[in-house]
Amino acid sequence: MRYLVTFLWAFMLTQMVNFILNSLAGGGPLNFWIGVVLAVVITLTILVLDGLNKMSADPHAGDEL
Repeated sequence: MRYLVTFLWAFMLTQMVNFILNSLAGGGPLNFWIGVVLAVVITLTILVLDGLNKMSADPHAGDEL
């Protein structure tokens, strides 16, 4: 659920940034998919960083021997 919320926030914020930068550049046609791709990349990055954080927080991560 938290990754869904992360995606929704990333989607909304990247679409806003995309719109503002497009407007500052002269207001050509807005490319919707740039914001979607950036939102997916941000969500996957946060997912990977969360997984790495959980692995480093495990005190018995390297004690298999």
